[in-house]
Amino acid sequence: MHSEPMKSVNIMNFVRQCEPRDAEIDRILFQTTKKQLELLQALQVPHTFLLQYDALCDERFVTLFKEGADDHTETGFWYEIVEPLTTACSMNYESANGWTWDWHIKPGFSMAYAPKDRDVLIDEAMRKYKEVFGKYPEVVGSWLIDTRTACRLADVYGVKCLCICRDQTNTDAYSLVGGYFNGAYYPSRNNIFTPAQTRENTLDVPVFRLLGPSPIHNYDGKKFIAKETAEKNVIFWTLEPVWFAGESEALESALLDCFFGSDVLNFGYAQIGQENSFGGSDILSPLRRQIETLRQNKDVRFEKMSETAARFRERFGSETPPTVTVGLKNWDTEDLQSVYYQCRNYVANLFRDGKRIFLRAFYLFDETVPEHYLNETCNSFFALYENLPLVDTVVWAEGVRENIGLTLDENGGSISFEPLSDTAVRVSWNGKAVVFTEDGIETTGIPVMTYDLMHKEAELQAEGSAVHYLYKGTPYTLETNGSVTLEGNVLTIRGEALTLTPKRAQTP
Repeated sequence: MHSEPMKSVNIMNFVRQCEPRDAEIDRILFQTTKKQLELLQALQVPHTFLLQYDALCDERFVTLFKEGADDHTETGFWYEIVEPLTTACSMNYESANGWTWDWHIKPGFSMAYAPKDRDVLIDEAMRKYKEVFGKYPEVVGSWLIDTRTACRLADVYGVKCLCICRDQTNTDAYSLVGGYFNGAYYPSRNNIFTPAQTRENTLDVPVFRLLGPSPIHNYDGKKFIAKETAEKNVIFWTLEPVWFAGESEALESALLDCFFGSDVLNFGYAQIGQENSFGGSDILSPLRRQIETLRQNKDVRFEKMSETAARFRERFGSETPPTVTVGLKNWDTEDLQSVYYQCRNYVANLFRDGKRIFLRAFYLFDETVPEHYLNETCNSFFALYENLPLVDTVVWAEGVRENIGLTLDENGGSISFEPLSDTAVRVSWNGKAVVFTEDGIETTGIPVMTYDLMHKEAELQAEGSAVHYLYKGTPYTLETNGSVTLEGNVLTIRGEALTLTPKRAQTP
């Protein structure tokens, strides 16, 4: 048996004051934020607005939230770096476009600055927020926050909740690959993108993943979508109201069922809302519909982000819980199903494409592996946050959909899903099964697994029942109870009741 899950939705809109890509943007930014606030107050739902530094310097936005907000409104800080902030810190804003706000890592995000300069920047940001609102924020979000800054926000300023972008590959100016897929986790003090395994390495502030990603389509974009859907130029598979997925009532319903349906383990979560830069589109109608749809699910609680963080901490302590994101009903005509299992040790995605069932993604979490920019400056316009790949079908594979991943069954059928406990779930089909636990993966009725690694970036060595990996200097192992061979790029595992157990190098 498993416990009754916690189900939370956060309405979070973040607020920019400068956006140089549109001549009309100054008017649009403020009016959009004002209309968002008016809508949420009219609907009487708890919500969170995160204000960027430039918005804190604009009396229109300050007055709007100090005088126009009610008890349903929470404010916090959105941390993209803008020219007004660097100017206040006597630093240059090195935008190649000559902008005052730039979406590239350099100069728009904290890892593009020297570690000591990051402290100066966030100190000024917190000073300004306190000057405006009389206290430090409890919630800080960004598409990306470097680990040093995250630790400073928690240790010096008492921030209770952090939020970052969902996984994405080569989108905007950054990739996040192999993270805790949805919900919240407690990060390592060495890497904000990696859940911690031990108390001493835990940053005791939950990190929430933004945007409500689709467990079927978010991982590899258009690879598995129907032709008629591809023709709609669908780019982002999230609940964002501005994009097709968030606009579509049918897809919205499918996504919400992934987060809050009957398959929730421990914690079901979605963040909805939109940045004010997209005010030129109708973002209010889809947002209203999403709220009204969610209100019909009496188990789902609308909360401010700080409230969800507090309840998360009360429920789970300081240890990341195992959770799932389950998509058993695809939205378009393709015959697809997807189950994500994530815990403090790893994340894995079991995927069905027609009759083929395979592990599409499988990443080990190691709290000792530092963020790439922990002590170094990111000097490019692009940044990478990642975990340790065991199976990777985005970065390591450019093959067609029929050839990617660790194949479990070439003649499978529709899968069913069942929570077994608070830590274990079973996925079954045609008398075969995969059980996910915090330690690893157990199987029934699967005598052979194969994986063509194609464009692998790790060094691999098969030895007896184990596969040894070396990835960017970090060794780790996939242990099995079968026999493992590696011929060229093709990995084969054979045995009875096969198990897959990822092991960190320091694990006894």
